[in-house]
Amino acid sequence: MKNKNHKVQTKRPGDFFYHEAKEQGFLARSVFKLEEIDKKYRLFPTNRKEPFFVIDLGCAPGSWLQYVYKKLAPNDRVVGIDLSNISIFDEKLIFFQKDINDIHPKELSEAANTDGFNLVLSDMAPKTTGIKSTDQLRSIELCEMALELAKKTLKKNGDFVIKVFQGNQVKSFVESTKKIFREVKIFKPESSRKESFEIYIVAKGFLPNN
Repeated sequence: MKNKNHKVQTKRPGDFFYHEAKEQGFLARSVFKLEEIDKKYRLFPTNRKEPFFVIDLGCAPGSWLQYVYKKLAPNDRVVGIDLSNISIFDEKLIFFQKDINDIHPKELSEAANTDGFNLVLSDMAPKTTGIKSTDQLRSIELCEMALELAKKTLKKNGDFVIKVFQGNQVKSFVESTKKIFREVKIFKPESSRKESFEIYIVAKGFLPNN
């Protein structure tokens, strides 16, 4: 997974994944979470016959984009969306510095020249307050926004991966997700910090007519 094209400043020194990300040229240790999810759930099918299109919500600083680049063929595209700017560039990347609420699905499809996306990723997280219930509620609100965008942009059988803070509302969100995907799993990567209450929901097989 080495990528030496970028000088990086990763956050929170002092743990194995921080140093590993820095050594391999990635912008954040969170890249290893996506790697774990991909290895377990095979987000990027091999021997693809058609171009593959990805949306990465909350993409800054860009470590997930760096991972996605390596999985894409020359004709594939990834659309990154974040309120913050990013410092990385790639011919397969289309970047929008926008709020998710200001993005229209048609805008994304036109930018990537596709009628639908194969994979929507979201590592979005709210600005934390330190009040657990408030942070959980804000996390769920972001998840609902991401799910709505996924419903409007995914191709049939597309996949959806999203981070959420554990809380009472997660069960209801998972049940909503199960209504429109064939398979929904909850996954806690080993590379997540032990003290973190983040988990990932992995939804496979979008059913657009449900």
